[in-house]
Amino acid sequence: MIVPMREVAIVTARSDQASALAALQEAGVLHVAEVASGGSDALSVARARLDRAHHAVDVLARVEGDDGEARTAGSDDADGGSPDAQRARSRHRPEELVAEVERLAERLADLEQTRDELEAERQRLAPFGPFDPASLRRLKAEGLAVRLARVPLRRWPEPVEGAVWVDLGHDRRRQSLALVGPTDVVAAAEVPDEVAPPDEPPERLAHEIADVEAEASHARERLARLARSRPLLEAWRRRTEDEVRFEEARASMETVGTVAVLRGFVPADEVDRVAKLAADRSWGLWVSEVEDPAAAPTLIRNPRWVQPIEPLFSFLGVVPGYGQVDISASFLVFFGLFFAIIVGDAGYGLLFLLLSEVARRRLPDAPGRVITLLRALSVATIAWGLASGNFFGVAALPSALAALRLDWLTEERNVMTLAFTIGVVHLTLAHAWNVVRFFNSTRALVEVGWIATTWTMYFLARQLVLGDPFPPLAWVSFGVGVVLIAAFITPWNKLRSEWFTHAMLPLNLVSNFVDVVSYVRLFAVGAATYAVAESFNALAASIELGGFLGAAASALVLLFGHTLNVLLAAMGVLVHGVRLNTLEFASHLSLSWTGHPYRPLARSAPLDTEGEPAWTPR
Repeated sequence: MIVPMREVAIVTARSDQASALAALQEAGVLHVAEVASGGSDALSVARARLDRAHHAVDVLARVEGDDGEARTAGSDDADGGSPDAQRARSRHRPEELVAEVERLAERLADLEQTRDELEAERQRLAPFGPFDPASLRRLKAEGLAVRLARVPLRRWPEPVEGAVWVDLGHDRRRQSLALVGPTDVVAAAEVPDEVAPPDEPPERLAHEIADVEAEASHARERLARLARSRPLLEAWRRRTEDEVRFEEARASMETVGTVAVLRGFVPADEVDRVAKLAADRSWGLWVSEVEDPAAAPTLIRNPRWVQPIEPLFSFLGVVPGYGQVDISASFLVFFGLFFAIIVGDAGYGLLFLLLSEVARRRLPDAPGRVITLLRALSVATIAWGLASGNFFGVAALPSALAALRLDWLTEERNVMTLAFTIGVVHLTLAHAWNVVRFFNSTRALVEVGWIATTWTMYFLARQLVLGDPFPPLAWVSFGVGVVLIAAFITPWNKLRSEWFTHAMLPLNLVSNFVDVVSYVRLFAVGAATYAVAESFNALAASIELGGFLGAAASALVLLFGHTLNVLLAAMGVLVHGVRLNTLEFASHLSLSWTGHPYRPLARSAPLDTEGEPAWTPR
């Protein structure tokens, strides 16, 4: 549910700003109302320091993830793993580590650019073979000139009177030529696709590239050793984030004479805690109900069984506005159902379940709620796959699996009917939710009207798509619904200014029909998943090579096909399963994802580093 908020204003002496903010940061419950975009010099310095910390951590993370290069380089360090070396690293100041990482990263980027330029020059000159540019200069002093060219194969340039074209070799696409003759003749000649000679012998490029590579390798090894200090830098980054937020809060405080005021939002159940803190520190405190819901942050607290859906909301970056509704529970239930139908294969569900267990064991730092969500989705997919008789797209299931199949779900017509039914129930839930929310207003009657028209659209969709008979009472339901909507959708005293709401009613009714029909995508994507799996199974079975070679080819086809199908199914879930919840359902619920999350002014854990003091406000 969305936690009720209270709007607060804390009044303190201007000279006490820093200590007041430090106390609030320790309490960790105040969401600052307005964060300054500009601010003081201290805020600018803190933000610059945070940017550098982010960059340094990202550099070390890439080094650690580069095929274990950090671990390999570290093992070559004679004393890198000794206790004395670890203690020495722990005494490094974070600013020094950041500066060293920045220096090495910048130097490595310069070296890689230099290597690329040298390699490009080497590739440019390689077709002409080894030669000494000094000999060209000596020939020029004696009256002879040489110009180089790379022309398309079998397109010999026009002859030059008084000079000669010398063939130096060719590859599949171009040939290397040299025009040799008197200086004045060669200088006046037209040379197509000319290649400028280098100042140094091309052979020296290989030595220069080797030197650059050696220096770059040394920089990578140094970064790999520093990567073992990444936890220190991550802690420093969190601490710098604390400093930035502290300075943002200080810059957001209003000052009048000797008084400073900080405005923000506090969860209703934490107001007493703030009041006690204010009394202990002799602050002025003003508490009121939220006046502008758009300004208030959204804090969602869910029961434990609903919490696994929260990582998906974080991934999507969607937050309901304060004063709206939290759909986490319904989202979890229907998303699980949509996931199961779209993937639709018990074999894939079993694979997802296995991967979730492997991740739980191999990745102890993986968020537990993510693992729990994957488990729940996997079990739902297994159940649907067994009920629909789909196991890796195999047409002839073993008797043990076939016994679990529900024949009703094997008929496409029935699955399409089920998709429409799920859709109308889902959308009805949205409007019924609004009936409860606005029970004491005419808005509830409007929502009842939308429920009536939604069911009419359901029967209309079944008639148009499946050819089912349309019940006559559905038109009565439609008429009642339209009357309720038209009569109460706009307050009578606002008809003149909001008449366009009635003008849009026909389009909204059409949109309602489209939303109901859109749930057929559950059937369509699920059927596509099964069809792709079945097609690759048939392709693998059609390979006529005998023995081990045929078995290996069939196995590769199955591996590629089912891997591709799993990826396509996962994309289908993100596109369709998420959309039906965040768009169709949310729009019928009048839910806009315009909220911003509750982020209280809080302090991170202190640095666990010997010799590095905790950050304190200045």
